[in-house]
Amino acid sequence: MNMLKRFIPLSLLILTVTACSNPAADYDAQEVVNSANEQWNAAFNDKDLDALTELYASQATLSPGDGNVLNGQQEIAALFQGFFENGLHNHNIATIATYSSAGQVSQLANWSADAEGENGETITFNGVLMTVLQQNEAGEWQVVSHIWNMAE
Repeated sequence: MNMLKRFIPLSLLILTVTACSNPAADYDAQEVVNSANEQWNAAFNDKDLDALTELYASQATLSPGDGNVLNGQQEIAALFQGFFENGLHNHNIATIATYSSAGQVSQLANWSADAEGENGETITFNGVLMTVLQQNEAGEWQVVSHIWNMAE
């Protein structure tokens, strides 16, 4: 009986520590980023504003490199609508590095996109971006923060 009294508290302690510890991620950060980039590029290049906006969490933030921060899907959608109206297309993301923790993946990447100049020539814009993706309650990955700059 003494042995049982010692075993029960020890068992409870082990169960508590196991339940409170962060389990190993059940996802591959690079796969999450690759999938997110494919979805993002496809929605942008198809000018599918609804699909693009849905990739962002409802309270996501976005800084387009001009010192401003946009808050929420409506402000983010308005920015992208302006890009579509100005003919920005052929967007591409090339990942440099990924970082992850439980339920969150961040990406550092290069981006590029094209637009048509006044004389019909293709102008390519590019820069560096950082995105933070987080799993929502349904297990879907959404952008919660997106920041980029533009090279000169």
